[in-house]
Amino acid sequence: IISTGIAYEEEIRDVVQICKNAGNSDIALLKCTSSYPAPLNGMNLQTIADMRKKFGVEVGFSDHTLGVTAPVVAVSLGARIIEKHFILDKSVKSVDSAFSLDESEFALMTKCVREAEELLGVVNYELDEKAVLNRRFSRSLYASADIKKGEIFSEQNIRSVRPGYGLHPKFLKELIGKKAKRDIKFSERLTKEDLI
Repeated sequence: IISTGIAYEEEIRDVVQICKNAGNSDIALLKCTSSYPAPLNGMNLQTIADMRKKFGVEVGFSDHTLGVTAPVVAVSLGARIIEKHFILDKSVKSVDSAFSLDESEFALMTKCVREAEELLGVVNYELDEKAVLNRRFSRSLYASADIKKGEIFSEQNIRSVRPGYGLHPKFLKELIGKKAKRDIKFSERLTKEDLI
């Protein structure tokens, strides 16, 4: 684990290469700002993803900011290691006591980081069970009057209403002016087959 607090990009590249040349590819870099305490506007945490891409290694965050926000943001940007100073008693003054976390603060940081990891989840466009049930609150196209086979679809016989179990309203313009291929009863939902 290598902190990058006072290193230029070229030096980081060099040390990663030295490790790899020595047969060690199990490397983690820590994004670090060597200010104590470190200002939020100097963190540039978007560097975390860039470091992973440029150097091809795991990346973490060595944090010297006040509070617990920076580690949570770092995790959401891809940090897999968090280094944060810890102090048993805040009344004891030391070089790093101002930006160190006590037991309850450290527990809060850990809780927030774990929640951030859970929130990140995975790439997923599927709807969960609750979202599928909530589709009833969206809109879809329904017959607002009885429509006979061969009759022309119009804004007088089609409406966008709830629930959203039928044809999406985005197809309304495409449907207007077409002939119905079947008899459709009042309040019956339209389907993709009605578009063809």
